[in-house]
Amino acid sequence: MKFTVSSVAKSTARLGSLSEFTRIPDAVLETPLLLLHTRGASVPHLSYDLLQMVSTESHILQMPLVTLVEHTKNVKTFGKGIAEFAGLKEYLNYVPVQDSGTTTPEGYHEKNSISLWTRGGRKLIDPQTYITCIEALKPDMFQAIVDGDTTSNSSMKRVKRSVDDTVKFAGICANLKEKSEVLKDTPMLACITGGYNIKERLRCITELKALNVAGYVLEGFHTNGESATNLIWEDLEPVLSETLESLPDNRPRTFHGPVTPIVLLKLVSIGIDIFDATFPWLVAERAGALVFPNSLLKGNAPITETLPSVKFPIQIKLGEKDGSLENENSKDELVDRVFEINLKDKLYFNDTRPLVEGCSCYCCRKYSRSYVHHLSATSELQGPILLMMHNLHHYINFFRSIRLAIRQDQLQDLHSTLEQFVTSRRS
Repeated sequence: MKFTVSSVAKSTARLGSLSEFTRIPDAVLETPLLLLHTRGASVPHLSYDLLQMVSTESHILQMPLVTLVEHTKNVKTFGKGIAEFAGLKEYLNYVPVQDSGTTTPEGYHEKNSISLWTRGGRKLIDPQTYITCIEALKPDMFQAIVDGDTTSNSSMKRVKRSVDDTVKFAGICANLKEKSEVLKDTPMLACITGGYNIKERLRCITELKALNVAGYVLEGFHTNGESATNLIWEDLEPVLSETLESLPDNRPRTFHGPVTPIVLLKLVSIGIDIFDATFPWLVAERAGALVFPNSLLKGNAPITETLPSVKFPIQIKLGEKDGSLENENSKDELVDRVFEINLKDKLYFNDTRPLVEGCSCYCCRKYSRSYVHHLSATSELQGPILLMMHNLHHYINFFRSIRLAIRQDQLQDLHSTLEQFVTSRRS
């Protein structure tokens, strides 16, 4: 894999591209890049045909090992890798360790392994077992095994342990990768951990410099799921800024998790290159439709005065009847719905407008808010399908607008547009 930085904006936001993948050498993907999130090697709620209706462009699918580890024996027996096994061979794929859209339980640490929380329960996985799984999956890119179990509240002992284990695991993975006939040409991303401690993050970078890796993943800021949505930029910014200054410019930087669009823009502005599509999926899971302005074009801006006001934060008990999330995320999360509308709200019972005026997605062209409200209120299977199609389309266009804004030096304008939208909904 080759990563090229084509330009750097005044804000240090970067335009670049990923190319020269072994399996699909003609593929060129522009950065900032959106990874399409999958669970069990399938984009949630979308079949292959529906995914093609959302976008026919080239994408990289994010396939978390935690959702595949119980199936690696079958994939190995199949012999052609997860891409062909899942019927998605025209898409590149990337295998991280954890599912960044689902909260990872804290604790449960072992000396030489990490915990994967699968549908069948907790599974311990060490670097050797991990590389064996990766060999079976034959991904186009993968993440080194990592201990990213830190938050802003973690003790210094836990932070140091996360760095020690991450460096140790990365070294073992790199050594096993070089010896593997299957993986020796597959790019591996190393992980930078250390919680919110700048000194420990710099130590992690220093100790990883000896490894030949294709890029870096900024881990250890959250425990995935809604905890990423609740990240506070003022806490993140000083740690990330110093961390990124110490990383080589010719390697892509990845930040996993369903961060809000505003935080995502700020991450782009300081030089992060790769993100995932867990945010639009989580919104669809709680019967939400993304309505935030995803472009600087006036015709694409939603009419904010027609949208209900949203207070911050909103506490939703997961599993209640009000359209809250019903997945593996922890209960009592704070869910901010300022970027979306809740289609379970009776406000949309007779609303014949599309989810977003001017949106060209299949859902907005064919169906009304009233119809999607009916599907969501009655828990029809088509509800999350249509919402996922809309949300993913909306987010893909958002990233297209981000790249255009960097190219035209208008990233701050896009950020200001989002801030104004949020302010209007808070009033």
